[in-house]
Amino acid sequence: MPRYHRHAEISTYYLERVERQASLLTFELRSAQLSLKPFCAHWDAIDQLHRDLNRALNVLNGRPADYERPHGAPMSGG
Repeated sequence: MPRYHRHAEISTYYLERVERQASLLTFELRSAQLSLKPFCAHWDAIDQLHRDLNRALNVLNGRPADYERPHGAPMSGG
């Protein structure tokens, strides 16, 4: 029976798969949220799920949990 080594960090293979599924889920959640009245229970639940998903992806990528990508203006060169 083979023994498997456990790692402290997620591999890039699994991280890419998780990020792909997270982006698909985010797309669907945004579409669903547009059909809801703002600030009702379902809208708030989807909004919280967005925040939790972003926080989890930041931690998995080795960034601080509250990291937000800086705004890249079209002419900023970045």
